[in-house]
Amino acid sequence: MSRQCISLLLSTAMLTGLYGVQAEAASGLTYSLRAEQQGFYTAQLSSQDISLTVAMQIAEDPGTAGINAAFGADAPLEIRGLSFAEPYCYGSGRAGAEDQCRVKSPRSARLLWYTSNNGANEVIYDAALPFAILSVVIPQGTPAGEYQISFDPTATDACNQDRELLSCTLEDLTVTVLEGKPDYLRGDADGNGTVEVADAVEVLQYCAEAAVGQTPDQSYAWLCGADATENGTVEVAAAVAILQYCARPLVDPNPQW
Repeated sequence: MSRQCISLLLSTAMLTGLYGVQAEAASGLTYSLRAEQQGFYTAQLSSQDISLTVAMQIAEDPGTAGINAAFGADAPLEIRGLSFAEPYCYGSGRAGAEDQCRVKSPRSARLLWYTSNNGANEVIYDAALPFAILSVVIPQGTPAGEYQISFDPTATDACNQDRELLSCTLEDLTVTVLEGKPDYLRGDADGNGTVEVADAVEVLQYCAEAAVGQTPDQSYAWLCGADATENGTVEVAAAVAILQYCARPLVDPNPQW
């Protein structure tokens, strides 16, 4: 099947979705949107935007020759970027020159993909690899609530080499913003409910990674607990404060910060 045929079929597939025509569907597959973190707090967003990487994953693929996918995001979330993952889960692991990714507005984006195998189906060779990556921004000041990053079901289709539409199960992503801050214990960096020397060690490890240009991957709850000086920054001074707190029971059975 030529790329032109696949493009035409995908355009027809969009029309069948828009006008309710029932196309004959082959065995289906699942498209899902996933992110490592889905929960945030208004305190995090009080002074900064938060960038969120959202992966489009494909599962139960019986063999695909073309994909047309459209995405949306609830306001005030903004879609800032869309690209094929590299490597991604089909073929050579690289998108072809004619494959397309486009952000149409802060609320919508679309991709179009064709097989690079002379019109023949391609199959997933590594289900752990994402197919595409959405870059989404949660703007500063976003209020508490639930926000959807989703597929547009009227403009998301796939076909196989036999020109059959594939039935697709679409799994959207819900981002939750909670009021205030998470529950945490000041100085309890490892979250085990006790302030101890091990917490100071964790803070120092974090500071050492940051000092060499690495970005330690820690949750907001971890950052709140590790910020023992409560100045909004996890730094060596926080580790010192934790060690001082741990030493106080030697002279005071009820130590205070």
